[in-house]
Amino acid sequence: MEYKGFVGGSFPAQAVTLDQERTVNWYEERSESQGATSRSALYPTPGVTELDSVTGSPGRGHFSMGGREFAVVGGTLYEVSSAGAYTSRGSITLNSTPVTFSSNGDGGGELFITSGGNGFIFTLATNVLASVAALSGKADVGAHLDGFFLALDRSTSTLYVSELLDGTTWNTGTMFAQRSAAPDPWVSMKILGRYIWLLGEQTSEVWYNAGGAFPFELHPSGLIPYGCSAPESPAVGDAALYWLAGSGIGSGYVMRTTGFTPEVISHAPLELALRKYATTSDGFGECYSEDGHTFYVLSLPVAGITWAFDARSGKWAERGTWIAERGGYTSWRPRYHAFAFGQHRILDSVTGSLYRLGTDLGLDVDSRPIRRLRSGPGLQSEGRRIYYTAFELDLDPGLGAVTGQGSDPQVGLRYSNDGGRTWGPEIFRSAGAIGEYGKRVRWERMGQSRRRVFEVTVSDPVPYRLTAAYLRIGQPVGNQAQQGAA
Repeated sequence: MEYKGFVGGSFPAQAVTLDQERTVNWYEERSESQGATSRSALYPTPGVTELDSVTGSPGRGHFSMGGREFAVVGGTLYEVSSAGAYTSRGSITLNSTPVTFSSNGDGGGELFITSGGNGFIFTLATNVLASVAALSGKADVGAHLDGFFLALDRSTSTLYVSELLDGTTWNTGTMFAQRSAAPDPWVSMKILGRYIWLLGEQTSEVWYNAGGAFPFELHPSGLIPYGCSAPESPAVGDAALYWLAGSGIGSGYVMRTTGFTPEVISHAPLELALRKYATTSDGFGECYSEDGHTFYVLSLPVAGITWAFDARSGKWAERGTWIAERGGYTSWRPRYHAFAFGQHRILDSVTGSLYRLGTDLGLDVDSRPIRRLRSGPGLQSEGRRIYYTAFELDLDPGLGAVTGQGSDPQVGLRYSNDGGRTWGPEIFRSAGAIGEYGKRVRWERMGQSRRRVFEVTVSDPVPYRLTAAYLRIGQPVGNQAQQGAA
């Protein structure tokens, strides 16, 4: 019989006996065909391959527009070639926080970069990088709208605006606005369409270009009763804004909006997990699209975890870099995405490496294996013992590598008889060498339990695709087991 719900997302429920499903380094895709053999499948999240690297400091920001690509690693601005090679373009403020990039396009020919509270302008025609003295200590977040650069000073809840198409000129004595609609300070800023989203700690506002001497003012839609609990978490993808939110009555949920009315997209188990982490204020969010899916990826470095929302399926799953020497995951180290020269490219949040990101790649940073994990729903039958005579995993077999690791790809299976609190050892089966398309991945004589959870793991650099799992159940008859249908 089919193991119903084996393909799915992560649901770490408050009650272990209710649900402890977990999906790491896979994403779910529902079939749109009536004749599909399964309702959905788990497909592998992307791996990376290194393009270039510099020693010393981690990546902090990444940007591409108009056929040029830029990255900040440590305290250096680099331009990146189509081949992925770094060229230094100058120094900016060095600290541990992410930087922001924005451009005023062909009309201004400038990049505006914020780092450590300071602003910098890079002139594209001359490749000259210069600090903006007027913004010293005033530029925590940067953006661009309608030819104007914008700088948010979190310490004073002030929005500064540059001269039109001139990021080198800022009249900070007159071209500014401070928050007055609510008492909580602005902590983050994003552009969504033609609107400025100014996110406070508990409430938020939308501003627009009203065409006055100071061009921007509060939109009449009013105050939004959701703020931002992680200032680096907001990200825009497919005309939607995502962020880790808080309000005057609680925190620890993720919002999405395409208009003026945000919706909560986090489920209760995720919100419980967020509230249990020691801190979430360090959360960093970004979006990217690949293979028909747009993902909002939220990394929490202190907690050591990354959550990813798939806008197509509406499902949450985890991502993580497997540290074998510690026997556990960290938050996903690839961070700061940019789509450049027809490739998804991404930096390393720990080292100075630049990578190509892709689902055709089977290794993580530092050439580490990608450990993919799926813990299915718990199995129980009103407290009665269930006898498991076989477990079979339905996957795409025969995709092994030609030589080396993955030439005989392995699938590990372990199970828990107490709802996921403790686990037995992993038992491995081959997923089929290259060309073994009829390979069955099957375990037999799996014992009995009143509450069983099965967990599957893989780590070879091959494109594992899981579509279902099946169980053969036996019923006790005296000292024998009456087998059920497969």
